[in-house]
Amino acid sequence: MIEYDEGIHIKGTDLWFDSTKKALFSFLSNANVTEFVPHEKVIATPKTIKLSEKKVKNSVVLVCPFNHPFSLGKVQVELIPAGYILGSSQIVIDLDGKRIIYTGDFKLRHSDTAEPAQIKRCDIAIMKCTYGLPKYVFPSPQSVLESLIDFIDGSLSSGITPILLVNILGKAQDIAKVLGDMGYKLSLHRSIYKAVKIYEEFGIGFSNYESFRPKKIEGKVLLLPPYLRGSEIIDKITKKRIGVVMGWAVDKEFAKSAYRADEAFPISNHAGYDELLQFVEIARPKELYLIQGFSTEFARTLQKRGFKATPLEKPSQLKLI
Repeated sequence: MIEYDEGIHIKGTDLWFDSTKKALFSFLSNANVTEFVPHEKVIATPKTIKLSEKKVKNSVVLVCPFNHPFSLGKVQVELIPAGYILGSSQIVIDLDGKRIIYTGDFKLRHSDTAEPAQIKRCDIAIMKCTYGLPKYVFPSPQSVLESLIDFIDGSLSSGITPILLVNILGKAQDIAKVLGDMGYKLSLHRSIYKAVKIYEEFGIGFSNYESFRPKKIEGKVLLLPPYLRGSEIIDKITKKRIGVVMGWAVDKEFAKSAYRADEAFPISNHAGYDELLQFVEIARPKELYLIQGFSTEFARTLQKRGFKATPLEKPSQLKLI
């Protein structure tokens, strides 16, 4: 049995995946999981644990490197890279002769700041499918980068401060890595700056950046979290252009309107529609269970391709084993 109720639970075991309610034992797939509460025990990669210190400080932590199988009672467990952000992982469960994989958030496209995703064959896949519609095939990173550079150069040459609204973990590091290596001077919000420092502890190199100081932004590219749009931090900057960097920027006008931005750039740390299909075609699960995003629509797509796919609505219980 698999239970889906504020997380995924393997019935008959103490193991939950990304549970947002207190559990005896929960797998934490990445440091971006929201509403993750302290559990009695948490399993995650060393990098995820480091990036999630506040979330797991009151839990007993089982640190598990990638590709090191181990046993939890009758369950065989292995963590493999998800490609989403640094340390993000999928969990592979072997139980009663069946292999179950929970992907968490994942991405198959290359990233300079995250480990390349692995795909394993399995009997059952539980997938997050945030971008499960055909329109969410993301353009090539190079083409988006060229547009982003034009935005930055056009702003700086006019004496205007370019502000990029980016998620604190993952996307911010991807952008900071590329722009810093290209020689742009970066001013990073303290939350992004702190995460960059942790990335550096694990061997990811960054350059040309400093922590954001309101009086020292001239000639710099600002990287700030989206939640600061409308804050005094941004409003006090008189000469500025704002770009929002997110997967939803495939709908450019929607993203610009939502964040009152001058431009929107479709860059995502999540798998696009084509990557979701690629994962399924390689893993070839006999059964798929889809959560979040456009799970219902993506299930129909997979069903037309001959897969047994079911969207999960919480709370629900499905007999899988």
